Amino acid sequence: MADRVKAKQKGLGATDVVMLGYGSIIGAGLFVASGLAIQQAGPAVLIAFAIGAVALVGVLTGLAEMAAANPAPGGLRTFARESMGPWMGFTVGWLYWASGVATMSTEVTAAALLAHLWLPGTPLWALTLAFAVLVTAINFMDPRGFGKVEGVLSSVKVVALVGFIAIGVWALARGQGAGLQALRAVGFSPGALFPAGARGVGASLLMVMATYAGVQSVAMAAAETRDPARTVPRAIGVLTVSVILLYLGAFSVLILVLPWNQILMGASPFVQALSSLGLPGLQHVLNFVVLTAALSALNSSLFAISRMLRALAHDAEAPRILVRSSPTGNPTWAVAGSSAVLLVAILLSYLMPARAFQLVASASASTAMFSWIIIGLCHVRYRPILEREGKLVYRAGGFPLLTLASLAIMFLTLLSTPLNPGQVPGLVVAVTEFTLISLVYWLFMRRRQGEPGGGVRRVEFGEPVAGAGGGVGGGAGTGAGGEERVPTV
Repeated sequence: MADRVKAKQKGLGATDVVMLGYGSIIGAGLFVASGLAIQQAGPAVLIAFAIGAVALVGVLTGLAEMAAANPAPGGLRTFARESMGPWMGFTVGWLYWASGVATMSTEVTAAALLAHLWLPGTPLWALTLAFAVLVTAINFMDPRGFGKVEGVLSSVKVVALVGFIAIGVWALARGQGAGLQALRAVGFSPGALFPAGARGVGASLLMVMATYAGVQSVAMAAAETRDPARTVPRAIGVLTVSVILLYLGAFSVLILVLPWNQILMGASPFVQALSSLGLPGLQHVLNFVVLTAALSALNSSLFAISRMLRALAHDAEAPRILVRSSPTGNPTWAVAGSSAVLLVAILLSYLMPARAFQLVASASASTAMFSWIIIGLCHVRYRPILEREGKLVYRAGGFPLLTLASLAIMFLTLLSTPLNPGQVPGLVVAVTEFTLISLVYWLFMRRRQGEPGGGVRRVEFGEPVAGAGGGVGGGAGTGAGGEERVPTV
């Protein structure tokens, strides 16, 4: 009976996981923040995207290996705890959640601003609230329903990128590419291709990585997939190849269509590029696409961080009430709790609107780099454990060289962040988050975990939870005496 319930819960297939990955990676950061990276590096930003692609491959294949072997609730946090100890598990769990909240605040604010173009008489706070409620409602669906909605949202973004590449190639074939003409005029000189030199490439790395951020959500979804040992590696393989091709193709076309030094702040470079071609109506089409991208990234981020919050609650590292789930296994209380904090983050972003986007984007990207570094370190330490226990069902290619190269790129990204002074506050926020979360563990959690016969204790899956209330997921339902059980997901 338990196996049937578990199989029913795990409703995500390979396509769903791929679409969830698209939803997490392709967001407002790609369509808006990428302009900041191009302004820093010029055409050489393609080198930064290629460097980021190497790190992406290392991170995603490492996640595929670990998630296929251990599709546990909590994903990255579980890998960190088992390979590097409880401190790292606690820290990366809360760090991931904090990064997700920052990302969500960026996406929901962008969505409200985009919708305001069509509804100028509606207050921004009302649009923000509407989108937050909409995405929260979607996340209350069962996993299969969520996967279908996210599939639609993600498909719009992928089709838009493919369409942008096709239109750009068509325009270039007709000789309309102003960017290409500008480069030809100077004979593709090094000064034109590398206007800011290596310094510009380094300064652009953080914003480039921001466009790749969100890949961790794939590991969070592993516990809710059918046959994770096959589904997760297959999905991650498709996701890795397609994202790299889409990114390099889209940005190559962008730079050839629109001269890099004509890209303006505060608007999507993709919209500017298509507008330069003189095609009517594309502003509204692209506005719809970017709005969809923001909602999709918001949707996927809430899915991932609510699973992380429930995993923290399972180990009594977050309030126990967050363990409670719906009959289909949805972490309803964790979704509601994450959404509530999102409203506070949105309010804070409005207090400093002039700098909010770059601050939150750089903070999210910096925090993501900390998470990616931990993924790489976990992979290095987890591989021998999986081999020793005979659980290695999928081997990431290029190990350990690819993993080490990815780690080097991530450290380089953090070290080069000060080359763009506007990114420094975001880096400070990320470092502060990491430090405070670590201090909470060492000052409180570690001591409490060490108390004999009491204190913080891990809640095992399927174990009765006193006072958990009704509607616990996993199909476990109510035990003897009316006790509720932790969902087995």
